[in-house]
Amino acid sequence: MGENIEKLKHLLPHLLEHNLEHVDEHRKWVALCEEAGLHEVAEDLRQVVSHFEACTPYFKGAIEKIQKL
Repeated sequence: MGENIEKLKHLLPHLLEHNLEHVDEHRKWVALCEEAGLHEVAEDLRQVVSHFEACTPYFKGAIEKIQKL
C-alpha cells in the first residue's frame, strides 16, 4: 500500500493540473461557440466547465490529505 500512496502523492497534483487544463480548453470552446452563434451549445459547455471546476476542491482536499501520510 505504501507504494500506491507515494504514487498518489505524485499523481494527484498532475490530475488537478490536467483538470484545470480541461477547464481552460472548454472555456475556449465556449467562446468560439458564442462567436459562431451556437448559444445553446455554449451553454452546455458552460455546464461542463462548471462540473470540472467543481472537482477542483476535491482534488485539493485529496492532495492535502495524502501529503499528511
